[in-house]
Amino acid sequence: MGLLRRLFAGEQLPPTKDGYQPPQGALAEGWQCLDPDCGEGGYFPAPRTDIPRWCETCGEETYPRLAWPWEHGARRAELDALLAEAGRDGNEYLGLLVRFHLLTWSFEDHLMDGDTRAAQGVLAHTDRQLRGAMREEPHFTEGSYRFAMVLGALRSGGPEIALRVLEPWAELALQQGPGYGTDLEHDNTARTNYRNLVSSCLEWLGDGRTPGHPAYGTVVRWMLDTARAPHVRDWLTGDQDRALDALDPYWRGAP
Repeated sequence: MGLLRRLFAGEQLPPTKDGYQPPQGALAEGWQCLDPDCGEGGYFPAPRTDIPRWCETCGEETYPRLAWPWEHGARRAELDALLAEAGRDGNEYLGLLVRFHLLTWSFEDHLMDGDTRAAQGVLAHTDRQLRGAMREEPHFTEGSYRFAMVLGALRSGGPEIALRVLEPWAELALQQGPGYGTDLEHDNTARTNYRNLVSSCLEWLGDGRTPGHPAYGTVVRWMLDTARAPHVRDWLTGDQDRALDALDPYWRGAP
């Protein structure tokens, strides 16, 4: 019945695996087989309004990998499904991770609606919750959530709101707060958090709206203060080293 519906549905994409129904005219970047044991899928050269109706490998139906902004709605459905799964299985740690993903989703959702004040409220709440989790959860890593908020701010708000994400984060790293220790060889949490901060600064600096921004030099300083720190500079990724070299060939020198 589902296949018949799709055959006669025109150009409306089918639901995602978590039940999100894209509106008419939504675009897909790719497709994925519904059978998790198959795993077949692919991406298109450019977003389009249709996907293969069934998997050529196993014959199962498919679902779309949506382009932005429709990806935003699909992401919420995915997170709701994961939170329900965590509740059914009694998986408290998964629930913790998903709730933070929901906070980053809500932050950008408010920005997409033009409600900067509500977004700032979510940001302040998320900052407090992340600091608490870093103190209380020994294996928790906050960097990816702060990085997601910087990306969401740049995509749906602008450089100013992204600065509000970066500023307390840079201060936290400078003060070596919870999750920002100095033994990066053995501390994966700190290594990941510092790397995410450097990547977030690079994203802000690389945004087409930030050259000439009054805070451009400040973000460069936050990034270099982090990257140059003796406990950090030898633990950055190759991509980060190359981006820093392009910005300042002498960045490894003493601050």
